[in-house]
Amino acid sequence: MQQTQNHYAIEYTKLSPHDNWLSQLLHGAYNLPGLKGKKGVLFSNAILEKYIQEEEKYDIFKLTSGKKRSLRTLSTGEQKKALLTYLLQQKPDFIVLNNPYETLDIASVALLKQQLISVSKEMPIVFIFNRQEDLLPIITHIITFEKDALKAVVPIAAYPFKKSDFVFDKEIPQPITTYTNIPEVLVDLKRIHVSYDDRPILQDINWTIKKKEFWQLIGPNGSGKTTLLSMIYGNNTKAYGQEVYLFGKKKGSGESVWDIKQKIGYISPSMLELFHRNHTVEQMIISGFFDSIGLYQTPSTLQVHTAAMWMEVLNLSKEKNTSFLKLSPAIQRLVLIARAMIKHPPLLILDEPLIHVDDEGTALIIALINKITKESETSILFVSHRHEANIQPDFTYTLCPSPNGSMGIQK
Repeated sequence: MQQTQNHYAIEYTKLSPHDNWLSQLLHGAYNLPGLKGKKGVLFSNAILEKYIQEEEKYDIFKLTSGKKRSLRTLSTGEQKKALLTYLLQQKPDFIVLNNPYETLDIASVALLKQQLISVSKEMPIVFIFNRQEDLLPIITHIITFEKDALKAVVPIAAYPFKKSDFVFDKEIPQPITTYTNIPEVLVDLKRIHVSYDDRPILQDINWTIKKKEFWQLIGPNGSGKTTLLSMIYGNNTKAYGQEVYLFGKKKGSGESVWDIKQKIGYISPSMLELFHRNHTVEQMIISGFFDSIGLYQTPSTLQVHTAAMWMEVLNLSKEKNTSFLKLSPAIQRLVLIARAMIKHPPLLILDEPLIHVDDEGTALIIALINKITKESETSILFVSHRHEANIQPDFTYTLCPSPNGSMGIQK
């Protein structure tokens, strides 16, 4: 049957003033076939979080009415399914989807895509996207804005999607920090079991990470990836009393959490949730020497020089005095990776470094990760909820859920 309904997409970039045009779009202010004069609803992580907060603060259970579980206890996929069901019950004229797949695992993405394709048969869809691969096959046009004004409506076949084959052409700086007595085996987990409130999370985990290895950790939402990382990097008390060996020492045998963190570079989108200080690009990179987020100590001349060399690698020398918080998500990740790598730690953990990043930014971050792999002795542990074609780890550790907790498979 021939499609007669238009479905739109909007590439979300720093040039799109999200709050202004989005409100007008939802109220049918733009001259778009199927949307003009109509009223839409918004499907986004921010909207979902608003309903979670309503449940927790005011006992208002709009999305889980009739169920005996709160939103917070549902998996990410179940939460988004509940939000979609509730929004459609409001009988909107159209629905705006703001990066609906972020934080979802591969199986949940496939399921949500099928649900959204079914929705598209009943009403127009507007899909705000970071990654071209996320677009639904039913999208017919791309919308572009100039400030609040509708700039163009382009057939999807004619839209110039951004591509990047960027290569960092300067070598990464040599380490000025010396680590001694680092063994060949950096992380050794033996027969690890973890449960919370009698609910099994991990079962019989055996995993060894050695020097200069590149690992990817994968697994569906709720499989225990965060728990496993916290046993290595964080202060997860579940690690104590178990066979968790970090840099040759059993965890809990006398070393402090800070002793461990000095040997690990770490980045995660969540590490910035409470960071609101007006620190510059230069200060953020230098802070890696002190294992802090932001600079609160006076660095040495050599440390300042090393940070300057990292900024040259990233092509950010001109932005050295720019506020970190004013950077795009992709450039922020580049700075955080440089911060984590400035000491050339034995182990670098990259926890979801590509989330909320567009295609161009993804290419930049992957290029830097691949460069670090080639030009340093640091082992890398890369975590992502989606498959990235240009990331080529030496090994993959997959968490596979079961009723008795997730088991690990090494490839």
